[in-house]
Amino acid sequence: MSDLLKGFLDALLGANDVSALQQLGKLSYRVILALLVTVATLVVAARLRDGTFGFFKGRRGDFSLALLLGRVVYFLILFIGLIIVLRVFGVDATALVATLGVVGLAISLAMQDVLKNVFAGVYLLIERPFRPGEMVKVRDFVGVVETIDLRTTTLRADGEVIYVPNAILFAEVLVNRGVPKPVSEETTE
Repeated sequence: MSDLLKGFLDALLGANDVSALQQLGKLSYRVILALLVTVATLVVAARLRDGTFGFFKGRRGDFSLALLLGRVVYFLILFIGLIIVLRVFGVDATALVATLGVVGLAISLAMQDVLKNVFAGVYLLIERPFRPGEMVKVRDFVGVVETIDLRTTTLRADGEVIYVPNAILFAEVLVNRGVPKPVSEETTE
């Protein structure tokens, strides 16, 4: 047991012994340190996500944009935490980052149309050329905007639901007719 504790302390202080129990102590030190880094990363990521969500929701009032930016911050912090945990175990993260870059490039080429819609959706959420409840016309479609998601915008017209890809809204001529006026009871009789 004393060799195990000695290995733990040697790993903490930086000494370099080779007995099996001492190696186990060094491993347990790394596992405990990795767990502490993981817990700290999860706590920091959750707080920054919630803070980002609250900040952008309060400033812009747009739930979708606040949710998107909160998730981006959350996963960015988790990725940084993963790199730190890998460093604790002595793994160089350069190869991991390079591999993720190549895989990301291959996925982005394969999903080009989906990503085009997602980036157009982010643009629409930030620039807000129209809002839910407003009537818009794009191509031959006229309807009231129900939701603006990352990939599509939902319009409602004459009881039909129309899903318009955000890339079309981004690239086409768009007419924003504003909030439709309520139909009075006199005209419906």
